Amino acid sequence: MKILVNLIQLAVVLAILYPVYYVWDTGRVEDFCELIEPGISVSELQKLADAQGITLNMPADNETGQWMTSVESSASIDRFACVIIGAVDRVASARLVTE
Repeated sequence: MKILVNLIQLAVVLAILYPVYYVWDTGRVEDFCELIEPGISVSELQKLADAQGITLNMPADNETGQWMTSVESSASIDRFACVIIGAVDRVASARLVTE
């Protein structure tokens, strides 16, 4: 019985804390996406991500020179992400995606 009570208490605490974490994490992704301007270099993008505490997984070089990466919210049940598209060493666009 005590285990059941502890599980219910844990569920209540998580139900209270999750909305706070959700707002913080999605806000962090949204703020980062708004800071990205078309035309900045990949090194400037990496510096911006480091300053914001965000990890970017940049794809390896390919034959076409076009690339795409995203910064996703870990708190979002649906997909909430900033999709960044670029060519060679420049950012072409950055937009928020919610699915």
